[in-house]
Amino acid sequence: MRKSPILFVFASLFLFAVGCASSGGDDDNNNNVNNVNNINNVTGACSTYCPASKVCVGSSDEHSTCVDPCPCSNDKICYQNGCVDLRTDENNCGSGGNYCSGECINGQCTDACAANGTPCQNGESCCQDNGIYICRNLTSDMYNCGSCGNTCDSVGANACVAGQCACGTTAACTSGRACCSNACQDLNTSVYNCGTCGNVCGTGLTCSAGDCMCGSVACNTGESCCGTYCANTSTDPTNCGECGHNCGTGNGCVGGECTCGSSGTVCRGTFTETVDFSSPCFDLGMGLTSCFEECCDGECTITQVNNMLTGGEADPENCDQCGISCGGNSCCCSQLGGCTCCNSGQTCTSGMCSTGKM
Repeated sequence: MRKSPILFVFASLFLFAVGCASSGGDDDNNNNVNNVNNINNVTGACSTYCPASKVCVGSSDEHSTCVDPCPCSNDKICYQNGCVDLRTDENNCGSGGNYCSGECINGQCTDACAANGTPCQNGESCCQDNGIYICRNLTSDMYNCGSCGNTCDSVGANACVAGQCACGTTAACTSGRACCSNACQDLNTSVYNCGTCGNVCGTGLTCSAGDCMCGSVACNTGESCCGTYCANTSTDPTNCGECGHNCGTGNGCVGGECTCGSSGTVCRGTFTETVDFSSPCFDLGMGLTSCFEECCDGECTITQVNNMLTGGEADPENCDQCGISCGGNSCCCSQLGGCTCCNSGQTCTSGMCSTGKM
């Protein structure tokens, strides 16, 4: 008996249509294309593609299935005004709104991480990261805080605490504030966090619009406001170590210390020698001897010797202070303090200029 050509063509078209209907690829929303007029490979939020004649049903817009509205057939239930199949719907697996990251079989979720050979431990959830399923702790993971893919703002938060983005142990910062050392700071006005966390404005500076300001001038990092201009007190010889500390003409400033000329040597100021017994500045530990060293013509020079027992001699070319020359004679420093140049033929004895005659 011959088959009717018309019947044969009709059967072929039917089989082709059934085959196409079952070949739809999986997508990020897990069966979100069920009953959506044969739309395949749909991704994104359900509300962006679901037609007005149907409804989105699930725990979130990203994890919802586009389905027919209620009433439902016997093999589906009515949930959120939509008909869902709890046996196969990964967005409503076993119960309405129960999202399954893997495959839903007979209402049971086959976890995608477990399917990859890395089942999640207690307290972990299986999250998708760039197409790869991986276990994450939603209570503490800043990139999956409270739910998969919820990334905390790195400016306003530095932790995920109990599934909530936080700054330290408190709520994440809002209103444009930043989380600095576990506290919310206004980077526009904080002198300790000006522009960025940890950027401390120097002495006398204010923080305005994220810049350290000396009056109306913005200063660089490490500078202080000295009078009306920005100064780096580590290197500025006119404000060395602090505003107003002038090292003098020709001297430098290194690390906040005045240096002698350009040599980089730091003169000792008032000091006591404790090693060299022959030094005029040597002290036995009784506090009776000290010297004063300062920078004269680019060299560190002892301009004063204070020995309450014997007096002493200082640099004859810089006697008592820089630039006072004794013309080849001795610079004699008395026991009571103060240095003077001896006359020609005199020597310094016990802190006094003497000819040596009795």
